[in-house]
Amino acid sequence: MVKILVVALALFAGLQVVARFWPIMHFDWPGGPMAAGKSVQTHLSGLYIRRDDLDFAQIKSRILANPRHEILTLEPRLKVLLRSRVWGFKDIVELWRDENGTHLRGHSSFGGFDWGSNKKRIEAWIAR
Repeated sequence: MVKILVVALALFAGLQVVARFWPIMHFDWPGGPMAAGKSVQTHLSGLYIRRDDLDFAQIKSRILANPRHEILTLEPRLKVLLRSRVWGFKDIVELWRDENGTHLRGHSSFGGFDWGSNKKRIEAWIAR
C-alpha cells in the first residue's frame, strides 16, 4: 500500500514539474482564421469569439483580474498566459478589437485538448 502511495505521489509531482516548466508548445491559435460571416469558432483546445457588443476594456480587466496570469504582449493584441489552479497547465488568451468587432480567444498551449476549460472561462467573462 505504501509503495502505491509513493508511486502516485511521484507521478503527481512529475506531472506538476512537466506542466509548470514545459515550454509553450504553440503560441498562436491552432484553429486557423475565423471564416467570413461566423462569430464563433471552436477547436479541441479552445474557443474563439468575435462580437460587436463586447466591451473591450471590461473584458480586458476581467482577463487581468485572474490571479495566475502573465502578460505576453500588449500590442497589437493583448496576449496573456493563464495557468490552471491545480496542475499549472498553460493557456493562451488573446483579446483585440478591429473593424469586425472584439475578438476573444483562448486555447491550451500544452496538448491538444483542454476539457472545455477555455470555453467555460470565456463564457464566464462575457456573461458577467
